Amino acid sequence: MSADMDRFGARNGFTVGTTGVAGTGYWAIQMLTDTTFSTIAGKFDGTLTGVTIGAGNIIYGEFDAYTAGTGSVIAYKA
Repeated sequence: MSADMDRFGARNGFTVGTTGVAGTGYWAIQMLTDTTFSTIAGKFDGTLTGVTIGAGNIIYGEFDAYTAGTGSVIAYKA
């Protein structure tokens, strides 16, 4: 398995659903359906709450926790 594929979830696992637990940490969130976050915390500028992100899109960064107000996601653990 390549290092890129290993990093993309095989080593650290992932969470499927609408909420991510604080303290776990995530490095990428993939939208399974059109998703709007009601809360999202991490190291990034600006805000992602209230913004609809289309199905299939992936956001990368350092995320501490999230709650999808609508939609569902796969969040890759850091």
